[in-house]
Amino acid sequence: MEKISLNIINTMILLALASMVFMQSSCKKDNTTKGSGNPVITGVRAYKAAPGDSVLTKANPGDYVVLQGSHLTGITAVYFDGTKAAINTALGSDVNFPVTIPATIPFATITSDQLNTIVVTTATGTVTYKFPISAPSPYITSISNEMPNAGDVITLNGAGLFAINSVAFPGNIAAATFAGNAAGSSATVTVPAGVTASGPVVVVTKYGTSTSVIDAVLNDNADVFLNFDDKNGFTPWSALPVVVSSVASPAIKASRGKFLYWNAQGITAGTYYVGDLATPTDGSQLAYPSTISSSEPAANLAIKFEINVPVGMSSGEIDFDFNFSHTYAWSPWLINGSTRVTFTTTGWQTVSIPLSSFPGISTYNDIKGQPIELFYINNGSGITQNVNVGFDDFRIVKIK
Repeated sequence: MEKISLNIINTMILLALASMVFMQSSCKKDNTTKGSGNPVITGVRAYKAAPGDSVLTKANPGDYVVLQGSHLTGITAVYFDGTKAAINTALGSDVNFPVTIPATIPFATITSDQLNTIVVTTATGTVTYKFPISAPSPYITSISNEMPNAGDVITLNGAGLFAINSVAFPGNIAAATFAGNAAGSSATVTVPAGVTASGPVVVVTKYGTSTSVIDAVLNDNADVFLNFDDKNGFTPWSALPVVVSSVASPAIKASRGKFLYWNAQGITAGTYYVGDLATPTDGSQLAYPSTISSSEPAANLAIKFEINVPVGMSSGEIDFDFNFSHTYAWSPWLINGSTRVTFTTTGWQTVSIPLSSFPGISTYNDIKGQPIELFYINNGSGITQNVNVGFDDFRIVKIK
């Protein structure tokens, strides 16, 4: 009996000792659980399924990447070249953290200590990891006024338009005055004298040279079919609107030669097809471009023109018709069809409307040689509208 009791006591002691060892082991393990130490970054991988999830030596703005390391649980902020990234902490683990590099990084204003860095902050510390983010080469998507005069200030829209070294116009004529914004999304340029040739504007930055974009061409005179000068099928319904060279008040300076001017005050709601604001044309006198195939799909084409609105407009619509059909209603003062703003331009501005936006147009052949009509309609409710608008250089261009 005494022997059995001793065995039981010995067994209990052994169990107690084992329990203590286990608890000590558990405590040690708890001291090294995820997120308990300062964050460590050991590398960056592409966020793709294997084998595409390769180790990266550099990345581009907008890339989706995975930060690798340890103690990455509880990340509160990630910065790429000093620009804060949007994060989702639910997607990460202690050793991997997926994140999208910000699409817009102001490379022109990055300080030397921020350049080519990833900074990760957690509740327990911060780590800086050296990693190059490639600045994009300049890219132009549109030009605010594609038919400018010397001295006009135009805006180039696109990406990578920062740290600009030079801007050259068609004919390799250099601009003396230019400036890009910090985000690189636009740059203002003063048009130098002597620019008459057609072609792209070329921007050279610290990070590359812009490429030609099919839908951003300066002085695209070959595709103009109505300019109110030598290409003019204008047939007004009344004494107005008029074709003029300039307007003193409200000021509209000359475009490229003469332009169409709409001028009428107090157009009340519910007024349709005002004679002074109706512009039919004679299709046989219009010079539609012959370089475009008649079978070219409408989805590949756009109608472009320049507009000048010195006095703000906020109601009605401008209808563009081909042969009194295929009507497209243009209301730039309505945002998403509901929010009303006042639409005004600073000088002449290029407008581009895809031909696919016009109902019933499938190919270029559907409009080639047809008359075009412009009408102003005030279909607003209780809104009286003053109309002062200049139009010029209607053209059909390829956008694809």
